[in-house]
Amino acid sequence: MLQVSVSEARIIVVGAGLSGLAVAARLVSSGREVLLLEASSRAGGQIHTQREPSALVELGAEGFVARSRAVPALCELLGISAALVEQLTTDTYAVEPSGLALLPAGEAARRLGFQVPVEELGRGIRALAGGMGQLIDALVERVGPQRLQLSRTVSHLGRSADGLQVELISGERELARAVVLATPARHAAALLDALWPAESAKLASAQLLTNVSVNLLYRARQFRDYPPGSGLIFPDEIAALGLRAVSLVDHKFAGRVSPEQALLRVFFRPAADALETWTDERFASEAARAIARVLPVSGEPERAWVSRWVDALPVFSADFRARASEADGALQVHGIHLTGSAFHGAGIDAAVASAERVAARLMG
Repeated sequence: MLQVSVSEARIIVVGAGLSGLAVAARLVSSGREVLLLEASSRAGGQIHTQREPSALVELGAEGFVARSRAVPALCELLGISAALVEQLTTDTYAVEPSGLALLPAGEAARRLGFQVPVEELGRGIRALAGGMGQLIDALVERVGPQRLQLSRTVSHLGRSADGLQVELISGERELARAVVLATPARHAAALLDALWPAESAKLASAQLLTNVSVNLLYRARQFRDYPPGSGLIFPDEIAALGLRAVSLVDHKFAGRVSPEQALLRVFFRPAADALETWTDERFASEAARAIARVLPVSGEPERAWVSRWVDALPVFSADFRARASEADGALQVHGIHLTGSAFHGAGIDAAVASAERVAARLMG
């Protein structure tokens, strides 16, 4: 017999990435009954901080736009405002035949196609002293273990006489008065397809990008001349391999490694064949080789961390924004709410702002 949990007052949030956690935390803080379901074995989505004895390594997002109001407000709610830190330098260089050329403020973001408001270009980012994972840890603590359930995969949404019905691949069913979808757009489309095909179709064609990054840990003395800025843009002959840029993490934020170490993060926008055929060791090797081509370094890195985010970065064209907005408005009539950067704008600030709007709507 299928297990059915019934609560007319409960709100179910599907997806425990940043936006799903933020919605749930706001609702819990206001006394609402919440159940947060996450398919994977960890919370945080594209925020994933790995804390090593030798380094604090970001495998996912490394910060948020400097002028964000939503993220500091969330940190205030969670009691971690004192952990907010500023980027130490925003200087970025292009690697040219004659050497390193300092780029005008905002030029690196324009070249790399960052989806940030024009007024944010060149202003850098903010983060937390314990890495962006510190925000996730605080959100998980606020939501509470009894409300956050990991490794529970939702298969589709439905309706019943008692309200909205969330069906899991395990065969279990959860009922609630409202459902918040904090998932990638294509995943949301699959959950909605059976009963809301028109809204599903608007989300199913979301354009997505893949990102691979490699954190490389060196001894500082391995570099004969280490650039002073926060990052480098690779030249075209390297970019042809999918290599885009390198972040000089130890110059960007204080305390990520010891003064005797250097932590660099190389970013790829890999071609499909590389993503499918390259091992993590190959990505790490290509990243180290690229560093050796643009900086005077001797020897190999001591450690490497490879993170793959496949079809994880939404691309917001005017057409998709309009379709997502139409789907969102139509679904709200049925008690279904869309939240996160998959629907309301790329980046951490947009994800949190989206969560705040949805939480306020549900609390109202």
